[in-house]
This record gives sequence, C-alpha cells and structure tokens, in this order.
Amino acid sequence: MGLLDGKAVVITGAGRGLGAAYARHVAALGGAVVVNDVDPEAAGATVAAIGSAGGRAVALAGDVSDWAFAASLVEACIDAFGRIDGLVNNAGILRHGRVTDMTEADFRAMLSVNTVGAAACASHAIRAMLAAGTAGSVVNVASGSIAGDIALGGYGASKAAVATLTFAWALELRDTPVRVNAVSPLAHTAMAQSNMAFLAQQSASREVSYGELPAADVNAPVIAFLLSDRSAGINGQIVRIAGDELSFVTHPLIAKPVLKGRWDDDAVADAFRDALAGRQQPLGLGYARGE
Repeated sequence: MGLLDGKAVVITGAGRGLGAAYARHVAALGGAVVVNDVDPEAAGATVAAIGSAGGRAVALAGDVSDWAFAASLVEACIDAFGRIDGLVNNAGILRHGRVTDMTEADFRAMLSVNTVGAAACASHAIRAMLAAGTAGSVVNVASGSIAGDIALGGYGASKAAVATLTFAWALELRDTPVRVNAVSPLAHTAMAQSNMAFLAQQSASREVSYGELPAADVNAPVIAFLLSDRSAGINGQIVRIAGDELSFVTHPLIAKPVLKGRWDDDAVADAFRDALAGRQQPLGLGYARGE
C-alpha cells in the first residue's frame, strides 16, 4: 500500500515548480489530487503527467484569493473523490521591491494570493474536514524570507502572515482530528530564478545562505509525510527542508534576558547600554542560539 492510499488532497499552485512536484509525489504514493493553478494549461499538464504514471488527479484552474473559488476547490475534491483529507497551500507569487521601490499593486497582489488565498482555502477545507470527523491535514507554505531578505520585504511579510496563521489554526484545532503545519522549502524554481540577482546581497546579510539550489522533488517527501497519518501528533510546526538539511523553524519567542525594573527614561537607556545592545537579534535567516 502507498503512504497516501485513500487520501484526497487539494494542492494549489501545482501547475509547475514545487506544487507540481508535490502533486506528482502525492499521487505516486496513492493519493488522489485536485491540481489547482491559475494557468489552466499548466494545471492540465500536471494532471496529464499524473495520469500517465497511473495516478488519479483532476484539474481546477482559478485564483485562490477568490473566497468563493476556494470553496469550489474543496467541493471539487469531494465531488471527484468523495472526501477531502489534505490541503497544501502552495500557490504564491513574488514581486521584488525594496521599501523605497515597492508598489502598492505588487504588495497587495502578494498579500492577496499568498496570505488571503491560503486563508480562503484553509477555511473551507477545515470546515469540510471537521464535518467529516476524520483526520485531516493542512500544510501551508512559508519561506525563509520571513526572517528578512533584501527586496523581499513584501513577500516575506505575506509568508510571515502564513506562519502566524499556521500557529493560530493549530491552537484552535488542537483538540480536533485536524492538524495544521507549514513547510519552508528550498528549490530551484522559476520563482527562485527570478531572485538570483539579489542572492549575493542576501548572502552577505544573513548567517544562512545557499549556493546551488536543490531540485523541487527533494521537498516532496516532507509534504507527503505531513499529509500522511505518520505525522499524527505533529501540529503547529514550520518544517524547514533545504537540500540535505531537515529541521524545525523556531516560533517567535521572547529573548532572554528578561530584565525587571521600573523603566523610566534613564533606566531604559542604562538597560540597553549594559545588557540589551549587545544581544540584538541577527538580521536575516540564522540558526537559533543556545542549542
């Protein structure tokens, strides 16, 4: 039996790149897939590839940021396969822009697709999973850019919102059969290629940087694990998969030391001079300290 036999999964943004790799892998493990993409031809190509390999998939093209369309994705999964067990919120767009260059249109577009789209699909999918009363899994897609990257402030903000939604939904659903996690993937895709011009600047600004990027397929087993029953008990986590590295990403935490006192103007200045200034958090993606 395949790891995902009997599971029906919606994967957004699955016409190419990471989403297509996820869809092919899920289908190869026995899962039935609703392939979504804003490009009908791309969605159809992924479905054709799955069918040629003996898997089951249907395509439904459309914009996930449309709340009503998100509902139709869930309905399509139930109509085609009789159930919905998983959702992978992979659809996303990237627009570069430093704070002095970012346009309103680009910023709003990223928030609409990356953040609102994830929320729309999750809202409808989770309602259906809870109504069915069976185990369900939502896998959001975050990014290392939530820690900050040059010219990716808007993109990182949209993905940081997805991370926060992951934490909140996991808390809300922790006493139900539905779990919510996220992945922070790394792969050579068209989106990553568009970012190559900024890589040198980004590498100089953060502790963790990468040279040659892995193929999209490297990330797919993590998605399959989080969709499968093997991941029961894993909830509210961001899983980082970066080539041969697998880890959790830390949640936002209160940094030590936590100073106590009466904080008038002079006391605040003294605290920064004596204790806090030397403990500033690093900019950009890095490794947690003290482990």
